[in-house]
Amino acid sequence: MRRRLSCCHGPRPLYAAGAQGLRLRRHKVAGGRQRAVVLLTTTLVLWCSVQAHAHSVTSTDWTVHYNWPDQNTSFTTSGTADEWSIRQALLERIDTLASNDVATLATFTFSGNSDCCGAAGPILNSVSDALDRGAQVRFIADSDVPTTTIFGGTHSLASLAARPQNPLVLVEDDSAFGIMHHKFGLFDYGPTNQWVLTGSWNFTGGASTYQWNIAIELRNSTLYTAYLTEAEELLAGRFHDDPEKSHAHDGQTFDAAGSWGTHHVRFAPYPSSADGGDNALRDISNAIAQAEQEVVFCLNRLTRESVRDALVAAADRGISVYGVMPRSDTDPGETSHEIYAYLTNTVHYATTNVVHMVPAFSKADNTATDSGETDLVHAKYMVIDPFGSRPLLIHGSANWSFSALASTDSNDENLLFLRHRDIARVFYRHFKRVTGLFTGRPDFWCKTAGSPGLPAVELWVTDTNTFMLESSPAVATGWSDWQTNILGNATRRVLPITNADDVRFFRAGRAP
Repeated sequence: MRRRLSCCHGPRPLYAAGAQGLRLRRHKVAGGRQRAVVLLTTTLVLWCSVQAHAHSVTSTDWTVHYNWPDQNTSFTTSGTADEWSIRQALLERIDTLASNDVATLATFTFSGNSDCCGAAGPILNSVSDALDRGAQVRFIADSDVPTTTIFGGTHSLASLAARPQNPLVLVEDDSAFGIMHHKFGLFDYGPTNQWVLTGSWNFTGGASTYQWNIAIELRNSTLYTAYLTEAEELLAGRFHDDPEKSHAHDGQTFDAAGSWGTHHVRFAPYPSSADGGDNALRDISNAIAQAEQEVVFCLNRLTRESVRDALVAAADRGISVYGVMPRSDTDPGETSHEIYAYLTNTVHYATTNVVHMVPAFSKADNTATDSGETDLVHAKYMVIDPFGSRPLLIHGSANWSFSALASTDSNDENLLFLRHRDIARVFYRHFKRVTGLFTGRPDFWCKTAGSPGLPAVELWVTDTNTFMLESSPAVATGWSDWQTNILGNATRRVLPITNADDVRFFRAGRAP
């Protein structure tokens, strides 16, 4: 028996374009269940690109990248696409810079020599080439970044900053306490082509080989301006401990295609550290309180009682809650152990529904689980209601601690709140891969796409099954195969439609 989902989840279609646009029809099926079915006519909008990397999922204005760690310590021989998708995305952004383009990079740590399996060496080589082409590159480093160390056999940050022509702009955190914990790249290729790349991946080889990390690229001028304002504060020497550091860009809202609501971004330090004050901790607790169906989280560190209490309250009202954190931070004596022990003690729940804390795989091939590897789970995100009407992703550089989520002077951090169905589901797929959970859930989906004269169907899949698409001129008359044997992974496939003058319905399913 085929397991199917319809082409378009949610209470309404993604687009409606007049009388001949996309219209959503709901039909009763066996058992009384409802299935949303997309009706396609010839008036369509939005033509999307294809995925760029083996472990990257791409749409028009965003891409999500994640690495598959293998714990292989042979850095000179073990580089594979599975591990290096995030690094390669950053290098490709730098390599695309032309004369007068501007890039701003920020990282908490920096290491790794080889082109094969390092990070610092390849990044410095790419930056040197970009400077030779006339691009402007700025680099913001935490105080512990080794600026004089030569990586890749040729360059150091300091040597590039000492170039006689078009030098690298280099600024180090000089704060007396706290950390510059950002890991982002900002890329300005022109007024309509400004990108932010941000996530949990530090600029190191180990962040690819030994850890689960994830990053997102977004093309959005409003968001880029907010991150650029943060960068310019740091470039001017105003780090987290400087009372003059501006908060004007903290909380900036922005819109994006395909969203169900307005997004916003938080930058630490915050205006208030009070419980319930103006900070990211308040925003996270409020978001959990609004969950309707499901919460999953993948965190390196969790120390805040308000998040703990919000998760327990969500479980008490029947929400499905699953989380993964590394043993290196949850074992007895470690930073997150107290919160972990609370969440895993059933005495703290009003019902039998609890927060399920699960182990991570230590290798992406699922052959081993967490045995205490340091910072094995380094991602820092939560997905709320990925298959509900209001999906939300919370993602960024911040560990879920006081210094990162509430302090007024401890860390420089960034945290995105994205109200976007497709992005939230791609992160949800990452959670599935880290934990091995939910592999049988039919969490693929499809939707109409294209442009006038170039109609298409997008199929989004989150696992390695084989998929198929069916079409029908009228649902009541039955369905016929349209595309079969579509191999899945974490990807979005754009399938052009021919002879689309007639009314068509589409739905997706796993192959029998």
